[in-house]
Amino acid sequence: MIDAARAVKPDILIFYHSCGHVTELIPYLIEAGVDVLNPVQPECMDFREVYCRFGERLSFHGTVGTQSVMPFGTPEDVRQNVFENLDIAGKDGGLYVCPTHLLEPEVPVENVIAYIQACVDYTSR
Repeated sequence: MIDAARAVKPDILIFYHSCGHVTELIPYLIEAGVDVLNPVQPECMDFREVYCRFGERLSFHGTVGTQSVMPFGTPEDVRQNVFENLDIAGKDGGLYVCPTHLLEPEVPVENVIAYIQACVDYTSR
């Protein structure tokens, strides 16, 4: 399917969604032509590990837990999480830093604001 899509639009980016722990499947996803893995759930995958192993061949989407830091952390926890994940990707990039899924009603608005502000502040430093 990816080959067929690229035959029509060679520069298409392929986002692949798979919840849960898929670290051992990542080499096969890369081989199939996936460009971005969505999401990297910190509750079951270590972003530092997957980035170190696959960051030269794959980009990542997520890393801010919607089952952990967003609903139950403090605004400072959210900020630290965003900064830590962006630091892991570093100058090489390859990370769409964002919540891993939809934000449920239990997420405090202060944490949403902290996430947005952390993204702005990180790019400003």
